[in-house]
Amino acid sequence: MTGQTLGIITAEGFTCTIVQDEDGRVHFMADADIDADGANGQSGHQPAYKADNSGSEALANGGMKISGGGKVVCAHDWARDVVLLDTDNEPKIFPGGVIASMTWYRHRDKLASDPAAYVDAETVPYIVVPPLIVQKTSGVVRGCKAQVTWHGKTVACVVADRGPAQRIGELSIAAARALGMPSSPRNGGTERAEVLYELWPGTAAPGFELQPA
Repeated sequence: MTGQTLGIITAEGFTCTIVQDEDGRVHFMADADIDADGANGQSGHQPAYKADNSGSEALANGGMKISGGGKVVCAHDWARDVVLLDTDNEPKIFPGGVIASMTWYRHRDKLASDPAAYVDAETVPYIVVPPLIVQKTSGVVRGCKAQVTWHGKTVACVVADRGPAQRIGELSIAAARALGMPSSPRNGGTERAEVLYELWPGTAAPGFELQPA
């Protein structure tokens, strides 16, 4: 089947060619970083970020730090695109010390300020795509059907998050766990470009809706 190259991203020691086939399927081979975004304890599982840095993900990886006064603050401006903020424009602390992180996909029946409005990385297998795919592909990407394959095992996913422009190869804790891959956001995943990512823009994943960018 003839495919169209949407783009090429070189990052983390490998070069990834992103292709869209004539039937609309987008696919690429990449490594796997573990995304904890949206894991806010809403399903009784461990949240990604906590005020004492005991969450599944390190505060630093979310662009945050604990200040000298013990308060969690944004160490980088981009952190404000990762977590819900309080009235002082710093991370809001929810009950249990939870700092709620956001995913690109939001459940429309919940307010944007609700930690449960986002896709829970602990329980939902999802993948993260770079802006290039959103911009170049035909068909709506957010909420679309996807799957990942690693070492002969395939897991159905949804496209629930969007990553930085110059990085590719990221999936949720739940997706990694289902594949049998080390799933810790702090030290899991694989550095080898051995994971096949596939997505079908314009086709909603079961239980999700397509949300135009």
